[in-house]
Amino acid sequence: MSDSTSTIIADFILDMSFDCLSSSTIDHTKNTLIDTIACAIGGYNSPPGQISRRLAHSVQGIDIPSRILGETNTSSPEMAAFANTTMIRYLDCNDSYFSPGGGHPSDMIGGALTLTHALNCSGKDLLTSIVLGYEIFAKLSDQVIVSNLGWDQGVFLGLSAAGIACKLLKLSKEQILHALSLSVVPNLPIGATRVGELSMWKGCATASAVKSGVFAALLAREGLTSPEKPFDGPRGLWEQLGCDNNITIDKLDAQGKRPKICDNIFKFYPSQIHTQAPIGLACQLSSIIQTDDIDSISIKSYRQGGVSTPQSEPEKWAPSTRETADHSIPFLVASALLDGTVNPDTFSDTNLNRDSIKELISVTSIEENLNFSSLYPEQYNCRIDLATKSGRTHMVETSYPKGHQKNPFSQTDLEHKFINLTSNSISLEQCQQALNILDHIELEQSTNTLFDSVVVTNRTK
Repeated sequence: MSDSTSTIIADFILDMSFDCLSSSTIDHTKNTLIDTIACAIGGYNSPPGQISRRLAHSVQGIDIPSRILGETNTSSPEMAAFANTTMIRYLDCNDSYFSPGGGHPSDMIGGALTLTHALNCSGKDLLTSIVLGYEIFAKLSDQVIVSNLGWDQGVFLGLSAAGIACKLLKLSKEQILHALSLSVVPNLPIGATRVGELSMWKGCATASAVKSGVFAALLAREGLTSPEKPFDGPRGLWEQLGCDNNITIDKLDAQGKRPKICDNIFKFYPSQIHTQAPIGLACQLSSIIQTDDIDSISIKSYRQGGVSTPQSEPEKWAPSTRETADHSIPFLVASALLDGTVNPDTFSDTNLNRDSIKELISVTSIEENLNFSSLYPEQYNCRIDLATKSGRTHMVETSYPKGHQKNPFSQTDLEHKFINLTSNSISLEQCQQALNILDHIELEQSTNTLFDSVVVTNRTK
């Protein structure tokens, strides 16, 4: 006999259909898909992308051969999902959702793309599964802030990926209940992933969760049974997370007027969500100041938004890895002031060791603004006061960085992001072809042409 949480999620998976989606939800989900594929192809030649694909190439899915983004090679569903999600996540430029619990829900699209193609499902099936996965992830993240409890965001991403896989595999309710349990019980990721000097695993942790979610659905499809009360029962998820079994979720409504995917935030820069506002402000300042005239840089932010000192988080004030640098407000603000932007090249080894960046970091401070903290996550407030040696002071501030629902991307912004992130790997003609397909993906009977359009022509061995 299953528990209440499992039953609510299983019923939602069965009830969800493309007919439940409004035209605005369809459009936003297509934009999310454009954003996600841009990140995947942008991350194709990354070291973690290459590692994950090498492992995926060593495995073949006999029953469900599953294609890897950027190439024609196939693997098993779970290994292709791992490789595809690793590429999506590497640049740290895919979407975010915080309420304040959350993470990067588009990571689960790695699983959705993998199975939609492998099972010859339609564009409508793809969009439906993505909206479904976001709803599970966000509704649970609204209730439980796993990071505050010492765990990583993969807890709910793996579960959501399992939900996506169940829908695309057309599992029965009994099979779905087993898949949900099997995605959770063996797969609780700890928060050590995002502490201290960050490693390549930072960009692979949720890929592992998505892999586990897909694998759980495949196990359930073959008839493997599972613990019957993975959430609400003794030693279940809520108890192990430290929630004292007091978590209740509302019935997930397939006919809901505003699905949770519509509350995600796109990123303008390839870095952590809390760095988006300070980078944007620093880019504004870069056009009106001379960096050799800077005397001090004072940044005010919300407590959850990267407030630190060289003593509390020394690695963020002298990052030595790409993964730490894209979470480092001092490094990113200094880079933006010097270069007028932040892009994938910002994280080169040369830039990480650049003396001019280190000099600007040395005159930077970050402090909490209590009012800003009280307004998060509705607002992502940041203020920068920059004093010059020549005696002038410049102040810039924002509540909504570019990509926030209240400062949204235009369609042109999104297309430019797609081209900018993918142009080192595929041709401009391929970019335009992929964008045209994605613009009408709900009319596609399969995702073959989409996968074909993003086969990488500029590979790093």
